[in-house]
Amino acid sequence: MSTTYELHGIVGAPDVLEPLREQFPHARPSLLDGAELALVPLCEQLFHDIDLPDFTNGPDWAFDRLSSGVAAMLTAASRVGPVAYLEADYAGGLGRQSAVAWLDCHVVYGPDVLLPDEPFPVSTADPHSGSPIVKALRYLGVQAVGSADEFVLLGLGRYRSTRDWCDAWTPF
Repeated sequence: MSTTYELHGIVGAPDVLEPLREQFPHARPSLLDGAELALVPLCEQLFHDIDLPDFTNGPDWAFDRLSSGVAAMLTAASRVGPVAYLEADYAGGLGRQSAVAWLDCHVVYGPDVLLPDEPFPVSTADPHSGSPIVKALRYLGVQAVGSADEFVLLGLGRYRSTRDWCDAWTPF
């Protein structure tokens, strides 16, 4: 049996994500574990609400749903505090992940991508170690605790797909 995991999401403090929630009714932030952060899953409808038409992804673009509209919205949100965009797509242990983070309207991390043919990096106390998602979460102030890396600490494995995050949403 193959294990799959897929995520397209925006992570930031609730006050950073509040304007997004107010502007787009399909933006549904869920509080994450172990930190004062929330995840807004970038479900299909929200992506289409934010996306700017006629934006073409180049062949080397590391993201499926980080369009110019999404990037512009996250750049603006970063005036309030750090915000990250995360993607992961795995099936049977093979896949890719990518991440980028903004603060004060500037990219402070990434874009970074881990391709299917690259070994999965082990997270250590070194801030430069770990996967793209783990390193982006560090820009949001998340720190590993014991053997739990930043991804595990926040509970990002709680659901196995973006759609599951959207379906499980309850307001806070």
